[in-house]
Amino acid sequence: MTMFDILKKFSRNRRIRKYVSDVETGLMPLSSISTANVVIDVEEPGFDVLKDDIMAWGRSTGIKVNIYFFDFRRIGKDELLLTSITNTILKKELDWVGMPDLKKVSGLIDEKSDLFISMVDNRDFPIDFLARCTKARFKIGRCEYEGHPYDMILAGGETTDLRSEARQIFAAITDFLTKIK
Repeated sequence: MTMFDILKKFSRNRRIRKYVSDVETGLMPLSSISTANVVIDVEEPGFDVLKDDIMAWGRSTGIKVNIYFFDFRRIGKDELLLTSITNTILKKELDWVGMPDLKKVSGLIDEKSDLFISMVDNRDFPIDFLARCTKARFKIGRCEYEGHPYDMILAGGETTDLRSEARQIFAAITDFLTKIK
């Protein structure tokens, strides 16, 4: 491990300690959830259909859903963003340790919500930071992190139909939420 890696790890841990949520978390029944924040990776196959699934679920359950996007692709000069710039975290907006711009994620880390769902299937620092620092009372993710920030983790398996793995996992999450009493 280089000196730079050690410094970066130290800085990341320090930032997490500074912004870590002190909200007590745990499983919640769907009837107790009124707000949800969801993070999606635009590189996920079928992310736009997944977004539609999430918004439809929010409408059908009466839950106010906010969706944030990770877009870490290299975007050429002539290419356009696939999502709104106001709720999309771009790679160029990360600082040297990988922390997202706090103005972009203030809805996640400053405001309390009932549910946080990370549909991002990696262990990169930006999603680790959000998972630990969001003020949600119930946290669901796809990958385990040091410190166990999630109350529930759903990992993927083999895709058996035309839906993407992320859509299957989201369907499993919503199915599970209906069973919590």
